[in-house]
Amino acid sequence: MAARDVVRREELFPSSSSEQLPTLGPQQAAAASAKGAPLLAARPSVSTIVPVLNEEAGLEATLRYLQQELHPPAQEIIVVDGGSTDRTVQVARRCGVRVVAAGRGRARQMNAGAAVARGKVLGRLVQQIGGIAGAVLSCCCDVLVFVHADTRPPPSLLPEALAALRRPQVVLGGFRPVIEHEGKPLRFFSANNTLKTYYGPLLLRPISFLRGLRCLFGDQTLFCRAADFRRVGGYDSRLPIMEDADLCIRLHMAGPAARPGRRGQVVQVTSVPNRTSGRRLASWGSLHATAVHVLIGLSWYVGASPQQLVSIYHRLYTDVYR
Repeated sequence: MAARDVVRREELFPSSSSEQLPTLGPQQAAAASAKGAPLLAARPSVSTIVPVLNEEAGLEATLRYLQQELHPPAQEIIVVDGGSTDRTVQVARRCGVRVVAAGRGRARQMNAGAAVARGKVLGRLVQQIGGIAGAVLSCCCDVLVFVHADTRPPPSLLPEALAALRRPQVVLGGFRPVIEHEGKPLRFFSANNTLKTYYGPLLLRPISFLRGLRCLFGDQTLFCRAADFRRVGGYDSRLPIMEDADLCIRLHMAGPAARPGRRGQVVQVTSVPNRTSGRRLASWGSLHATAVHVLIGLSWYVGASPQQLVSIYHRLYTDVYR
């Protein structure tokens, strides 16, 4: 796993890049860990990455939400298109966000967004917010946030994410998912997606669970330090699905850059919800959707190759939302 991470890191963030983040030496890392500080860049910044494929109908609402409804609003938004055949790209450009083209596949798209992310400095926001929230903002920076096109993160996304990342051992976080369809919550799916964050690793990797592993998925809006993301080479772009759970495990095993030799903690923020469209789940029904996800999850866990997962994905995901 570690060797593959090194290869992915060199492919995604080449060592020759002038934009590569500086790394701490052993004494600096130990000092940062002793102070309870995460590995941070010089100034706080954040980038929000949105992978899309034929999302013309709902993308503008999502982007306007990120620009206007978050407190503070998203600064740098990168929409990564996987080859849309509708007007998705035109909608994104009309909203004034950066648009990047990438190969099809959420993992590949999110990696492409992370590779070009530069963030926006939050110093002015720190001064405006002040108090405890301002202190949190002032000591966290270079954060990547991954939001799916049919998702609404909590309005307090940024302060919540940065507060979680203020804890040095945290390497990845997400939010309690509320899955909705036509304005109504799908209670079974929402509860199951919240709980499987815990019972999945508890059943399958109990030692890792006790050391801080939780399994997050794309419907939870994920956030992490760019330094930690780059350290493991980002998402595994070979995976058509389960890329989020795979990232959770690899970040947990690698641990935070500021605490060498420690396992990283993956956390779910339960105080505020992340709202996601349940259009596919509603069309499938509870039994069908549960069976599909169990089959894919177990296939991935027992070691199905990326090619086998691609075959399973295309065999089972036959609707228009993939």
